[in-house]
Amino acid sequence: MIRMGELDQRVTIQAEAETPDGRGGYTKGWSAVATVWARVRPLSGRERQNAQQTEASVSYGVVIRRRTDVTTACRLIWNGKVMNIRFVGEAGTRDPWLSLECEAGVPV
Repeated sequence: MIRMGELDQRVTIQAEAETPDGRGGYTKGWSAVATVWARVRPLSGRERQNAQQTEASVSYGVVIRRRTDVTTACRLIWNGKVMNIRFVGEAGTRDPWLSLECEAGVPV
């Protein structure tokens, strides 16, 4: 059970958007959908070697008020970190909370 006071962090939900480039094509980018209150908790971290470089990633558990427009195609911005949404937990239509598993430090 989550109390409202636990939603103490601000996160911005972003979705990918296509903008016409004026030459018949388009440019892909990210646009803000909403800025909401959230509970953000680190779950795990790991490092791996790739092309003689160390890459680090951290998994986070994020809980927000229920929304229907958040999918794994979206991403979150929290404290300047870009977090890819890896999993959206569907608990039921009456549950007031939406649980997300996110990962920071890795490419989309």
